[in-house]
Amino acid sequence: MVGYVPLGNGSHNAVVGCAVASRRFLGQARVLVESYLEQHPGGRFTLLIPDDPDGERSLGLPIEELRPADLGMDSAELHRMALSYNVKELACAMKGRLLRFVVERGDVGILLDGDVCVYDDLTPIAEVARAEGLVLTPHGTVPHLPPDRYPPMPGHAPRMRNALGPDQMMVLAGTFNTGLMAASAGAVPFLEWWNERTARYCLLEPGRGLFQEQGWTTLAPTLFDCHVFHAPGWNVSLFALPHDDVTWEDGRPRVQGAPLRCFHFITFDPRSPEKLSGTVHIEGVWPAAEERPGAARVCREYAARLMAAGHEEALADTSPYEWLDGGIPVDPNMRAAYAEALLQHEAGRGEAPPNPFEDGDVDGFLTWLDAPAEPPSEGEPPVPRYLVGLHTRLPWVFGSFRDVPGEDSERFLSWVPDAVDAGDVEVAERWVPEIEREPPPPDPALVTLQEQYRDLLSALESYRSSRSWRMTAPLRRAAGLARVRRTGR
Repeated sequence: MVGYVPLGNGSHNAVVGCAVASRRFLGQARVLVESYLEQHPGGRFTLLIPDDPDGERSLGLPIEELRPADLGMDSAELHRMALSYNVKELACAMKGRLLRFVVERGDVGILLDGDVCVYDDLTPIAEVARAEGLVLTPHGTVPHLPPDRYPPMPGHAPRMRNALGPDQMMVLAGTFNTGLMAASAGAVPFLEWWNERTARYCLLEPGRGLFQEQGWTTLAPTLFDCHVFHAPGWNVSLFALPHDDVTWEDGRPRVQGAPLRCFHFITFDPRSPEKLSGTVHIEGVWPAAEERPGAARVCREYAARLMAAGHEEALADTSPYEWLDGGIPVDPNMRAAYAEALLQHEAGRGEAPPNPFEDGDVDGFLTWLDAPAEPPSEGEPPVPRYLVGLHTRLPWVFGSFRDVPGEDSERFLSWVPDAVDAGDVEVAERWVPEIEREPPPPDPALVTLQEQYRDLLSALESYRSSRSWRMTAPLRRAAGLARVRRTGR
């Protein structure tokens, strides 16, 4: 634990705000914590920084700062998750672990996302959690227009049949938004179930029903006792404001006639505060800034607060889980290859893959990625595990080369260099196949012209070496001189 200063009476069954924030998002975390403490004087807050194992970063605020080891997590499992996931996925996978830590020591936890700002008292949701165990909040509590009123899904033909509106986006992202939830000890069965799934499947693949940690919560009301918090003003984003705006009374923000408790700045980029979202499609389905001047004011003020909190400096930080020793970046293909081998091992189908975060053997890990996942059949080229990772994680690549390793291996390996050159995929230079390419066949029309040209040169040379050409040479010279005298040229 780093920087913990007990607040209040420190008794069990207290209300504790909590959040997970990676090093790069500590600017946002600072604003979250400060806004929470402003609305809860003397309150307690617990922050987990999942990618700072040596405690190099701190907000320097009177809160409890934790690392995964403080939750009782062993280093081997942390390193397995840190190599399987990117930093954002790792942070999301830690949410349930932090919340379980808080409730198991006897507190009631209010879990908040780092991109939330608190504007009023949050203890009412904690009191519901104290009685009900688990409290979830939806993305919004009012209906939107039907899909055909919105732009088509990115990557699809620009036709109304492919419309992607807010309702569909919320279905894909999970019914509930984990930017605000609350729990007490009664939620432990759910938290155990949630943590088991996010240990290996905290991935952003909506087409497979995976929206990091959030999508799993859709099943919570059917499997566990929980309470859905429908009150207005909680976990508000532009998804919750299709017909309303933020207003002010006595200098305090309100929405739908109720106090604005907390605002969730989903996809907001403080470097462009005039836009309500930094994502083009989401901006297209949300009301425009000029249509929601109250929400636009909230965004502008939040942007100024973020910048003053060192947001830009935090974004420039790096995570130790993004690099191997020696400055080698850990890319998505490495993570996919490792995660697949880890799952196979845990299912009893192979040896545990090497993990350089755990054993420090970078060369051993790279050599493992060089090797094929399985011996190739006779006549088939071996496919490195690294490139199998590429094939695993991109559905469209699998759709083009279905049998890899296998009958499509040679065609797949021949395609990779061209795809890298075209910018279609990203592959570390070490694993771009070296393909010996035959020169392209010549253009038949060009071959014909070249042959005709050679025939003309041969005929001209034969003519010039003939006896008649030599005998008529004086006459050609005389004719040339006469032409010069007559024309001056």
